[in-house]
Formats: sequence, C-alpha cells, structure tokens
Amino acid sequence: MDLFLSTFENRIDKKGRLSVPAPFRAVLERYRDPLYLFKSLTEPCLEGCGPERIGQIVDAIDSMDSLSTEVATLQTMLSSAQEMKLDREGRIMLSSDFIAFAELQGVALYAGIGRSFQIWLPDRYRTREADARNRAKTSGLPRLHLGLHGRQPEGGTR
Repeated sequence: MDLFLSTFENRIDKKGRLSVPAPFRAVLERYRDPLYLFKSLTEPCLEGCGPERIGQIVDAIDSMDSLSTEVATLQTMLSSAQEMKLDREGRIMLSSDFIAFAELQGVALYAGIGRSFQIWLPDRYRTREADARNRAKTSGLPRLHLGLHGRQPEGGTR
C-alpha cells in the first residue's frame, strides 16, 4: 500500500497554482488515480486523497442512518470535494474558496498522514505539531491497536 508521508512546503503562485510533492504524485500516478481535495471538517486546512479513500468515506456513509446528523456532517465534507487536475509541471489550481478556507498566503505545507494528506498554512501546522508533541510528553501517547489488517505474520499460514 502506498502512503502519503512526510511534510513539504511549496509556493502558491499568483494564479493559485501549487506543486504537488513528487512523492505524493508518485502514489497517485502508480495507479493513475485522480487527486481529490476537500475542506477539512475539523481543522483549518484542506485534505487530499485518491479515489480509494473517497470510496471508503462513501461506503461508511452508506452504512449509516441516512437521516442522521453524522451523515449530514460527512456529506458536507464530500460536497466541498473537487477533483484536481495536475498540469505538466505537477501543479494543481487551488480555487479562491480553498485558499480562503485554509487561509493560505503564498506558501502551503503538505502534511502526509497515511492514506490521505493535509494542506496547511505552514505556521499554523507547526503550532499544531508542537501542541501534539507537548501533549504526548505530558499526557502520554495515544493507545495504538496495531493489527495485521488481513496480512499474515511472517511464517504464518492462512
């Protein structure tokens, strides 16, 4: 499984074009997947992913009570989603709505978070990162349940 990992900073030009980091493009190009961006529901940033992740979100919504407030919340996220086209230089065109939502100002920070990534105002992301590291120091790490997700341990049989 290919993942979006690490952080990268890129400039946003006057037309709103933003380069997608080469490692992120490689993940998408390997499967010829489109790139989707949407407004985060919980953070002042944009979130990005490929169609597999969007499909997982849609599947989760389909398994829920269609009249619930949870479904309405998730549908709000999907309604802001846009398929982004990469130009020959590997750039995407951010809408003025996306730029305003994330309060981007000439530079954007990509934060890879596994199956998806986020696009932040760099200083805001660094503050969030410092807060998370301080929380880990004072409150301890979150409990992780590291499962095999369908994979057999080495030497195991199915």
